[in-house]
Amino acid sequence: MEITRLIIIATVIRCIIAYYIDLGNDEVYYFSYAVQPDLNHFDHPPLVGLFIRLFTFNLQWVHELAMRLPGIVGAAINTWLIAQCGQLIRSRKTGIMAAILYNTSVYASIISGVFILPDSVQLVFWLAAVYTMLKSIETHSPQHRNQLLVLTGLWIGLAIMSKVHGVFLWFGLLGFLFFHRPGWFRNPYLYLSLFLTAVIISPILLWNIDNDFITWQFHSERVTVNQQGINFKSFLTTTIGQILYCNPVQIAIYVPVFAAVFKGYRFVGKPFLLLLLWCSFPIIVCTTAVSLFRDTLPHWSGPGFLGIMLISAAYMDEQMSQGISRFYKITLNASIGLMLFVFVAGLSLVNFYPGTLGKKNFPDTGKGDATLDIYGWDELLPAFKKIREDDIAQQRMSASSPMLVHHWFPGSHMYYYVAYPLHMPVVGVGSLLNLHKFQWLNTLSAPIMPGNNAYYISPSNNFTDPAVEYQDAFESYEKAATITQKRNGQIARYWYVYRLKHATKMLGGTFPKTGE
Repeated sequence: MEITRLIIIATVIRCIIAYYIDLGNDEVYYFSYAVQPDLNHFDHPPLVGLFIRLFTFNLQWVHELAMRLPGIVGAAINTWLIAQCGQLIRSRKTGIMAAILYNTSVYASIISGVFILPDSVQLVFWLAAVYTMLKSIETHSPQHRNQLLVLTGLWIGLAIMSKVHGVFLWFGLLGFLFFHRPGWFRNPYLYLSLFLTAVIISPILLWNIDNDFITWQFHSERVTVNQQGINFKSFLTTTIGQILYCNPVQIAIYVPVFAAVFKGYRFVGKPFLLLLLWCSFPIIVCTTAVSLFRDTLPHWSGPGFLGIMLISAAYMDEQMSQGISRFYKITLNASIGLMLFVFVAGLSLVNFYPGTLGKKNFPDTGKGDATLDIYGWDELLPAFKKIREDDIAQQRMSASSPMLVHHWFPGSHMYYYVAYPLHMPVVGVGSLLNLHKFQWLNTLSAPIMPGNNAYYISPSNNFTDPAVEYQDAFESYEKAATITQKRNGQIARYWYVYRLKHATKMLGGTFPKTGE
């Protein structure tokens, strides 16, 4: 009953947030995965796009809430899954506390639970895999164990098809088996499970063979250690980010938990503890180690903290059973309170802060204000639509004039909030490392031919001058309008609308076959 109540309350809160804030840079970008499904994409596997397509009813209900439903529904499923894992390793009470920790984690509850990212889809399969792993070492039936091993291969394959980080689950399971269950390597079902994962993720390989392993080149560049020595700034940023994404109050719980683990204190079955550690530390250690040498994103290690939540829940259950409950009740309540504050304060800040948190001077108004990434984009469509209709009526532009983008952000916002609802063609012109998926989207639109015109919109908080970006590509660059956006009565940013007249060469239409 407690879990059901928690799922309902958390889901309602997530739906409210999802409904009242616009999509962020990454979210609108993944919309392109849904528009143009493929075996794989430039920077991620395809499942996030397929789930967007599913929850938008094949793009018939294109709305922020519908876009985010995979994450919201996934968080509800994950709350139940982590509770089941907790009950399996110790007790029902452990499961309830693990569910609370999950829903008060910034990463699990907001980043992956509200926003639509590859992580939003992956976490469901990640937790399903953890559950079947735990069940497989708990059961005494060889037949049941074999079935669970095959299911594990299925879930890990789907986790990898959501985000390649899912491969760390195999590292964790194989590491655990090598050191603690070596006899399992004589079980053919283990290899069948590995084979099933390989079959499921084969589209990633097939796509990359056809595209000169562009994904490999992109991700290897993100994690390759550079030769400039230790990057303490990146390390500090990643470490602080991991703490904040966990919820700092939860860190206060984790510290005594791992002090007890290192002292050998027994509060959960040793096989469960070891397996959860193997499923947690590899991805956390790898992310942190890479951050010593180059910039990383703290949420890369996010799935690794799910095992730590389960271990911590079991420890708190043990302590409370011995009458040591005050500290853990206080920290759990504080964790809940902090998360509620983040929900309310975040929603209020995004929607009601007067003007901008960033620069206030023209022409870079709003620069540095991250809240503008998820605010006010729906206001751009009616303003631009009027400009475009007037231009077509006055024959300054034609109905077929495309939207030109040079970078995946803010190009993705222009695509989702303007071009897509107006059925405008979009042409990406720039380097592959800037365009990402937009290079492939070019196959859906005709290129800009010599003499043709195009629109270009640049927000003041991320301004790029088309006359500089596309120097000599057009005969003239006309500023059609400056659209003013206000928040709570004060100017938050501007959108600069340009007419790019008479292309001097063909633009777009090219398709990459190398990572250069």
